[in-house]
Amino acid sequence: MKRKTGTTVSRRNFLKGAAIGGAALAGGGIPFIVRMAHAKEGVVKYGTMHPLTGPYSALGTDQRNATQLAVEEWNAKGGVLGHKIEWVHRDDQLNGAVALRRVKELVEEEKCGFIGGTLSGAISLAINEFANKNRIPYVAYCQSDMVLGSDQGKYGFAFMVIPYSAALATSKYAFEKLGKKWFSLTADYRWGQSLLEGWIWQSQQMGGQFLGNVYHPLGATDYSTYLTRIMAAKPEVLVMNNLGADQTAAIKQMSELGLTKSMKVVCTKTAMTTMKEAGAAYDENIMGGMTFYWGLKDKYPGAKKFMDTYMKKFGQPIEQDGESGYVATNALFMAMEKAGTVTDKEKIVAALEGLKYTLTKGPEVVRACDHQREQSYLLVKGKGKKAQGWDLADIVAEIPGASIIMSCEDNAKKLPFANVKLP
Repeated sequence: MKRKTGTTVSRRNFLKGAAIGGAALAGGGIPFIVRMAHAKEGVVKYGTMHPLTGPYSALGTDQRNATQLAVEEWNAKGGVLGHKIEWVHRDDQLNGAVALRRVKELVEEEKCGFIGGTLSGAISLAINEFANKNRIPYVAYCQSDMVLGSDQGKYGFAFMVIPYSAALATSKYAFEKLGKKWFSLTADYRWGQSLLEGWIWQSQQMGGQFLGNVYHPLGATDYSTYLTRIMAAKPEVLVMNNLGADQTAAIKQMSELGLTKSMKVVCTKTAMTTMKEAGAAYDENIMGGMTFYWGLKDKYPGAKKFMDTYMKKFGQPIEQDGESGYVATNALFMAMEKAGTVTDKEKIVAALEGLKYTLTKGPEVVRACDHQREQSYLLVKGKGKKAQGWDLADIVAEIPGASIIMSCEDNAKKLPFANVKLP
């Protein structure tokens, strides 16, 4: 299927891939109006959504656990400005229409004054639109385009790197260290396509040779047809723009065919659950991108404190998606303290803009201009048969956030990626 350039088609693709119809986004063409309830006296109500079922369920569970930890830590020290935090969460099933129903439940029925979560960039766009229409602060945990172009809004904040930044970090390393001839396997929805746009743009800047791409649907189990095309192209680098069970299945089948021995594999975003489930197949020929890996505990005091607490409570290290949720939740409550209020949303939003903190890595900031967390991106290399327990990978590089974040002016125009032609 050929794809045209531009935001219009990208939006159409994300709607299709995330199962969000026009009626779901706009309530059948009539804007959904929320009657905001006053916060219950002495209480801050925070509602979140996570994919607790579906191909990303393991990552969604991590998000939920991390949010729980952050809320418990704040309540243990007296809450926010003396107000107890009440946290309510829902399963969005990685489905846009379901997620929009859930967020309405959280606001209308549960009377949550602040919302967060989700693991799908496409879903976060819909929730961000809802949040801005109804003036509800929203902290997104996932890689999302919601801070770009016309999707930018006063009330939405993104706490994981945007897809383009992940692509820039991994592609620059790959073209410098691994090879210039590349082929890509991409999940066929908005997030996967955004990653591909980043790779294509970087390839153009660094003299890469793009050999082609194959799209696959979410939840694919048989990759044989796709792998046949990849083998025929003979790339030096195979780029994987997918995640969760999709990525695990593809890596296992590639290993069975011996592909990981004939080319380097770079997963633009990866996860420990994939490494664990792929086992020996996730070897030293496979690299992946992450915003957080538990090995950072040996570098940052904040990471060690965070990991020690999380592992004691949940019995295993946290994924990057959970870490993002932990930081987003903390930042929201920090902004309330900074603003000196738990009810004045305008002041809280203003306090989030430019918020500086040090939590799980080094010092970070929420950029005021586009509401995204400026942070580093890691590249890890699998250990395969040498992996023991949760010691699954080695960190080979930490790319500074400032080097992979676009200017505020470009982000406002969704440049330069809006001009990239997708195959």
